Amino acid sequence: MVREKSTSIQYINVLRIIAIYCVVTGHIAIWSSYTASPLGVNWWILKWIHLVSLFVIPVFVMTSGTLLLNNPRDESAMSFYRRRMYRIGVPVIFWSALYLVIRAVVDKEDMTVLRAAELVFRADPYYHLWYVWMIPALYLVTPPLRVFVKHSTSAQRILLIAIIFLLAGIYSPINNLYLGNKRTIFTMFIPYIAYYMIGYEIVRANPKKIPFRYLLIAVAVCAAYITLLAYPFIDRLGHSKTIFNFLYDGFSPPQLAMGIGIFWAVYLIGQRAKPLKGIPKTTVEWMASTTLGIYMMHPLMLAFMRYKFSDESADEGLLFTMTVGPLAAFIACYLASSLILNIPYVKRIIS
Repeated sequence: MVREKSTSIQYINVLRIIAIYCVVTGHIAIWSSYTASPLGVNWWILKWIHLVSLFVIPVFVMTSGTLLLNNPRDESAMSFYRRRMYRIGVPVIFWSALYLVIRAVVDKEDMTVLRAAELVFRADPYYHLWYVWMIPALYLVTPPLRVFVKHSTSAQRILLIAIIFLLAGIYSPINNLYLGNKRTIFTMFIPYIAYYMIGYEIVRANPKKIPFRYLLIAVAVCAAYITLLAYPFIDRLGHSKTIFNFLYDGFSPPQLAMGIGIFWAVYLIGQRAKPLKGIPKTTVEWMASTTLGIYMMHPLMLAFMRYKFSDESADEGLLFTMTVGPLAAFIACYLASSLILNIPYVKRIIS
C-alpha cells in the first residue's frame, strides 16, 4: 500500500486502487453492522462485505514484496534503509501523533504519555494504523530477505512460506478467539513475511504449471476450516462486543486463499491486457499515488459522515449506504490526497 517509485507494472497500480476502495467499503460495512439486528439478513450481508474486503492487507503486502524483494541494482542495506525509513517514517509519526490527539480531544480518552506509548507499542494509535506500523519492520528484514531469495530455489522459498503460513494459521485463531488479539510493533510483522515473499514468488511462477486440483484442494481446506471452527465463532458472538473470529483472521485458509487468489488474478489479467497509454495511464498512476493518503485519512471522513448523517439503522437504506457511502468517502479522500500531494514538504505526510 505504501507508494513506491513509479512503475510501468500497471497491475500493481490497479491492485492498489481496488484494495484501497475495499478498505473504505469494509470499514463502512463493519460500523454499519453494529446497528443491524444480530444474525439478521442485513447483519450477515454487512459482515460478509467486511469479510471479503479483508483481502486488502495481504494484497498490499504482496505488492510491496513484488517490488522490493527484487534487487537488480544490488542496492546496499544501508542505502535501502536510508531511503525507505525516511519515506515511511514521516507519515507514520505524523498520523500517529494526529490520531492520538483525536483520541484525546474528540473521543475524550484519558491520554497520558504512558497510555500513548502503550498504544504505539501495540501499534494501535488508531484502529487502521497497525498496518503502517508493520511496514518499517518489513523494511528492516528486506535486505536479508533479498539475499535469501537471490540465492535460494523456488522450492526452498515456497517451503519457508508454507511453514510461516502453517505456524501463523495455528497461532492466529487462538490469539483472536481467546487471547484478545494481542500484538506488538516488534512481532506482528513476522507472519506477514510469508505474504511479502509470496508476492515475489507469484510473478515468477508459470501459471500453466499450477495444476487445477490445487484450486479444488484450497476450496476443500477452506470449507473444512469453516466447518470445524463454526462453533467457536458463534459462541464468541455472545461473549465479546468486539468480535475477533476465525474468518476475520488474516492467516485463516479462507483469507489466505482470497488474498493470494485476487492478487494472482489481477496479475494474470494485467499480463494479458494491453498497456495503458495517454490519459488512462496517467489517471491510474495518479490515483494509485494517492493510496497512502486515502488510507491515512479515511477514518476521519467516515467519522465525519457518521456525525453528519447519524448512525442510521443498517436495516434501512442498506443498498444506499454500501454504494453511495464508500464512493463519497473515497472521492473526498482522493481529492484531499491529490491536493496534499501538490503542496511541497507537506506532501511528505502521504508519499
